[in-house]
Amino acid sequence: MAALSLITLLSFTGCNRDEVRTYRVPKEATPASPGATAANGSPAATASGLTWSAPDHWEELSAGGMRRGSFTLRGEGDVTADLSIIAFPGDAGGLAANVNRWRGQIGLAALSPDAVQSSIEHADTAHFHVDFVTMTGEAAGSPTRIDGAIFNHGGESWFVKLMGPSELIAAEAENFRAFVGTIGPAQP
Repeated sequence: MAALSLITLLSFTGCNRDEVRTYRVPKEATPASPGATAANGSPAATASGLTWSAPDHWEELSAGGMRRGSFTLRGEGDVTADLSIIAFPGDAGGLAANVNRWRGQIGLAALSPDAVQSSIEHADTAHFHVDFVTMTGEAAGSPTRIDGAIFNHGGESWFVKLMGPSELIAAEAENFRAFVGTIGPAQP
């Protein structure tokens, strides 16, 4: 009888919570290829079979979310710029849509597909045909520049975007181009 009373009491006291709890568990990072190293001595980034090598002064960050690679570039004082490497399946909406998305991020008006095509510099690296774009606008009230590179690999559209204060991005333009030139298939 005492056990029945205890069970009845516990059933009434344990069931008066109406809250739902959810938990998020971070995804494990993909390890770099064994033996590969970047220019700065850190492991070369690998994603979908691609590797790259960054200049010594670029700070590599953990890839995560949509980013296959990520770097911070530091200028004088507290000035920083962001480099992201992202890939989407297929054509990801097309070249004009993606260039116009970047233009919108720095307060520039969208261009027609023909105007986008005429604003692009087409180049070939050792491994890919790359469409380079450079644009300057404003973000958070400051002159902001984007240097971008777009190429296709493995059925995906790859976007390498360097964005930050105009002066810093202009000073890193050659390093950006050289970095894009290092992107290529991982060697077995």
